[in-house]
Amino acid sequence: MTLSCVPPVAASLIATLDTVLHIAPVSRRWRADAPGNVVFLPPTLAKQTLLLQIALLRPSALIVADQVIDAEIIERWRTAHPFGDLCLIRRGTSLDKVRLDLCEANDIRVINTPGINAPHVAAYMAHWLTLGEGALPSEVGVVGYGNVGKALVRLLLERDPHVRIKVLGEHQSQETADSRVTFAVDRFEALTGAHAVALCPTRNDETTPRIDGALIECLHPHARLVCVVEPDVFSDDAVQALAVAEHLQLVLGCGSVTLGEFRSRAELLGCSLDTWRRPVTFTIQATSSDACHGDLDHAVCVQQSLMAVRGLLKRSLAKSFTIPTVQTDAAAPCVSIVGRGINSLFQAVMFRLANYQVTVYGTERHSDDARLKHVNTWPMSTTQPTAEPEPDHCLPVECHRAGLELFEKLLADNPSLARLAHGQATTALWDELEALLGASGVRFLPQQLSPAQTAALSRRHCVVSVLEGDDLEELSIVYRCAHNRMVAGGTYAAGTTQGLLWASLVQEIIQAKAPMVLAMNAQ
Repeated sequence: MTLSCVPPVAASLIATLDTVLHIAPVSRRWRADAPGNVVFLPPTLAKQTLLLQIALLRPSALIVADQVIDAEIIERWRTAHPFGDLCLIRRGTSLDKVRLDLCEANDIRVINTPGINAPHVAAYMAHWLTLGEGALPSEVGVVGYGNVGKALVRLLLERDPHVRIKVLGEHQSQETADSRVTFAVDRFEALTGAHAVALCPTRNDETTPRIDGALIECLHPHARLVCVVEPDVFSDDAVQALAVAEHLQLVLGCGSVTLGEFRSRAELLGCSLDTWRRPVTFTIQATSSDACHGDLDHAVCVQQSLMAVRGLLKRSLAKSFTIPTVQTDAAAPCVSIVGRGINSLFQAVMFRLANYQVTVYGTERHSDDARLKHVNTWPMSTTQPTAEPEPDHCLPVECHRAGLELFEKLLADNPSLARLAHGQATTALWDELEALLGASGVRFLPQQLSPAQTAALSRRHCVVSVLEGDDLEELSIVYRCAHNRMVAGGTYAAGTTQGLLWASLVQEIIQAKAPMVLAMNAQ
């Protein structure tokens, strides 16, 4: 499954966060699409430079690869940002280089993205396990049955119907049974005589199998080992055994920092890498493809979007949702909304609450069609217990819950709406909402604006374009003829339940960005 396509809403939500410092590899697409508050720095950044950037930028989130996050970095970060939530997102799985105890003591939330790059790492391992003529060895040993191990086993079974795989680890009953795969808990039973071995154990100090010298000796003399974990999985005597092996080949997928550490370790053991009988093959291809970076960026963006949704919800719930009964001041800023559906009304609500002069364009017919959408979701309770969502579905689920909470607040703060909310006459509810908005100064003009008219209007002030229909659903901000898509497609399909969330998002972005944009464009 390809995850690389980051939905437009992710960039929109992340734009509401404080500065995000991204010191990890990045895909070309996300570097181009990321909002301006995401600052990209190279993952090879020197520690002192990183400390300086943290002090200058005071980020609310750090996105890291496999860098060491030690006490000095954590202390500098919390000192630079003494209040509020901080989040460290590990763009990958292993957290062994992060001082988790100090993060907890400093109220820094730590998130990783396990399993996201597993298909890419598995494909890399399968490539290096392949023989010169393009065929897989008849038998392959796999050490570790975590995300990468499972992905590798699936891939090998798909590629070669005759391959036999021995996995060092306990068989899990929920996995699909295949007679070509056997499991063994004894290291020597699994690997004795093996021609090809994939080393991908999970990073768990208690259960990670240690590759020692005796295990190296039991392999086939011409064996090939492909390792994608830190080389400290090899004991000292295993490193020494590998150094003197005539034909055994080690392929190590690691970064430059890990390579340097392994080189120093080998020298301390008296077996410098330059003296090995069979030189080690070092590569960085396991997780360096742009497709892999794209999938990891997708996972990181989802986590940042979840943070943004929770922050947006918290700020919105702290405000009053009572629709004013007086007209807006004539000097108030203006905004226009193109569309007359449910979400257009929600947009009008949030802008009127922010003391904007609001004009809504659209015909009644469009409104009548939209009012009947998704009404079956209103009775859902935000406290109703639900199953834990899949990782790729957690953002829509969180947006759904947040939208429901905001809708309940709108009802609670406007009793005339609450009286109509749980009945069957849903049209009456929207008629009442429109009446409240009209009484507060919102203008409704029964006029359909063409794209050219919308662009012309956007030269004077921001325009929110709300498209609702069976084939296309999209929410955009148009300013100075520039069309900025905020939410679209599947994420936006839950219209009614998420409408107030998106309205809050658009209102925050326009209120925060418009003054700067106006100043930049002043003639």
